[in-house]
Amino acid sequence: MRRSNETPSAGTPPVSDPARHPATLMAIIAFLAHNAAVGLCYGSFGVLVMEFERHFSAGRAQTSLAFSLVVLASGLMAPFVGALLGRTHIRSVMISGALLASAGFFCLPFTQHPSVMLACFALLIGPGISLLGLLPAVTLVNNWFSHRQGLVLGLVMMPVAVTVVPLIVVKLLPILGFETVLRGIGLVYLAVIPILLMVKDSPEHWQASRGNTGGTKAVAPATAKPQRPTVSAVLWHPAFLPLVIATGLMMGAGVAKNTHMVPLLVEGQWSMEQATLLLAVSGGCAVLGSLLLGWLADRHNAAAVIACNALLQSVVWLILITPASFTLLLLDAVLIGMCIGGLSTAKAVVVSRVFGRRQFAFVSGLMGFCTLPLLFTLSPLMGLLRQTSGGYTLPISLIIGGFFVAAGCMWLVSRLERQAPQLLSAEPASATL
Repeated sequence: MRRSNETPSAGTPPVSDPARHPATLMAIIAFLAHNAAVGLCYGSFGVLVMEFERHFSAGRAQTSLAFSLVVLASGLMAPFVGALLGRTHIRSVMISGALLASAGFFCLPFTQHPSVMLACFALLIGPGISLLGLLPAVTLVNNWFSHRQGLVLGLVMMPVAVTVVPLIVVKLLPILGFETVLRGIGLVYLAVIPILLMVKDSPEHWQASRGNTGGTKAVAPATAKPQRPTVSAVLWHPAFLPLVIATGLMMGAGVAKNTHMVPLLVEGQWSMEQATLLLAVSGGCAVLGSLLLGWLADRHNAAAVIACNALLQSVVWLILITPASFTLLLLDAVLIGMCIGGLSTAKAVVVSRVFGRRQFAFVSGLMGFCTLPLLFTLSPLMGLLRQTSGGYTLPISLIIGGFFVAAGCMWLVSRLERQAPQLLSAEPASATL
């Protein structure tokens, strides 16, 4: 079903509006913040795993736990970040995240205790990424754009740094050494802060700041901070649980793919080099998927786009457990990468349309927290089923079944997306800062 979003809504500057250029600037800053948050940590960690083991005299299990703690901390912080974005400026939230992440990387070279390393990742780097990255960046775009919002989100959420940072770290590591590279990553987080100082929450915030720079004091527009909805109102919304189930199953499948794709292919008599190439192709195609699904979400019902995404993945995952040529596996890797890469973009459009732009940050944060169980369960469950059954046929069949469940859930949400956003009951005014 085609969905038209050609008329800009309130708070989104039309093409001829003078605020078009600041809107573009906000999108660029959101792109830089998201890529700095995710790319600097996620992109460097895989390259530095063995250096972490050497420096901290740690085993592979401990170093792997460090990365898991980053993901866990980011998920646990999501509701707090969502609530914070409704109470204070996005700029302050992002800068706090950059400072925390920078502090974490600066602290790592000063210790050789594995427990301190884990604490740095769990208490500084993980929360810092959550405060700097995805949710604040998407909220900034949501505040500035409704016309072609999906395409803009697709551009902002392209994981460019995840692809580029490993190549840079590999080149610099033999020259600078492990400790200097860590400090360099911390410096890059600090270098982002001057750019973050230019962030304005919305067109109204931008106009107010322009007025205040003039010769006379300007009064800011009377746009009160929206009261955040109650947790119970969000949880009982008819779209919330289906969205959590669907996106949790699909994102969990993405985590399982990153963990099991290489051993699955190697067990299928493909070489390690071929398996690694397919994994790299799949990750690189996430950039294209972010753009494509964002564009489709603009033009059509975004929940229906995610449902089609799930059905397509149910087919391409089947290729992994059937006799297939390398060419077919390459096509499979491209399609899986694009489907996974565009999921978060289309999901953001759905949340904005179903719950409304003013409630976007809080709902997204709570949803990120609620998807954590599925996000962390599917990959180890897939490994357990592989171990007990002696092959990947059973676990991948389970994943495919999950895609059908996700498609059904998103079909239900697609019906709600066609309706006007429901006004959720808000907390009392005294509960806000």
